[in-house]
Amino acid sequence: MEERTLDYRHILQKELTDRCESNPRYSLRAFARDLKLSPSRLSEVLNRKQGLSRQAAEGITKTLGYGQEEADYFCDLVSLKHARSVREREDAKIRVFKADFDKQRDELYSLQLDSFKIISDWYHLGILELMKVKNFKHDTKWISRRLGVQIIQIELAIERLTRVGLIKVEDGKFVAVQSNGWVPGGIPSSSIRKFHRQVLEKALVAMETQAVEERFFSTRLLTVNRSDLPKAFEAITDFQKRFCVDLETEECKELLYCISMQFFKIVEEETV
Repeated sequence: MEERTLDYRHILQKELTDRCESNPRYSLRAFARDLKLSPSRLSEVLNRKQGLSRQAAEGITKTLGYGQEEADYFCDLVSLKHARSVREREDAKIRVFKADFDKQRDELYSLQLDSFKIISDWYHLGILELMKVKNFKHDTKWISRRLGVQIIQIELAIERLTRVGLIKVEDGKFVAVQSNGWVPGGIPSSSIRKFHRQVLEKALVAMETQAVEERFFSTRLLTVNRSDLPKAFEAITDFQKRFCVDLETEECKELLYCISMQFFKIVEEETV
């Protein structure tokens, strides 16, 4: 979930900014199209010249793929600003502040999401896992060459990892405090979406440049019932965890690999 804010427009603006950063050709007009709003309407909403109804807000949360908690929070922010009755605005205010209180109370959950937000670029986890390979060198230039990432990005990444307690420096050497290379896919966070997008881009490069005996790509199409989706998600997650555990040993390894799986609708449902 994104950082809390009492203005829903900030959430929309950040979503637009994130999309523009990942695709320089993306624009406000494209964002309006995706949200099923006219460009002029979206512009006036972002510029505080118009508001949204709760119904419109609910449509936006579905389009953005928000989970229930995040969707309720966004819609309550809209009601807090634009609900017609004082009672509706007061009820929304109570729910918003309760949600913020619950978020602060759940410190572990908050810390986990903050960490994912900070390490939204793939090479943060790449650094942590690379530290397990044989002949690892505690040198940012060496790490930069191995990961194919600019040295300034590596230096900044190590600073972030140190700041959140995932790395500590002892006698000039980097020590990973914790890492299992795991990033979830079911949390509606733009930072986590960015991570998975970067991994998919690297997979496309690997498919074209790596030898067949050094990579594995396989795809199957299947039909499922909606009621089976939770079981399917759980089965995939369990497999990935077992796969990693089976290959995990105390010895230093030679290579840094990525296992990434996708399971999504490839055909849209018919509307009746």
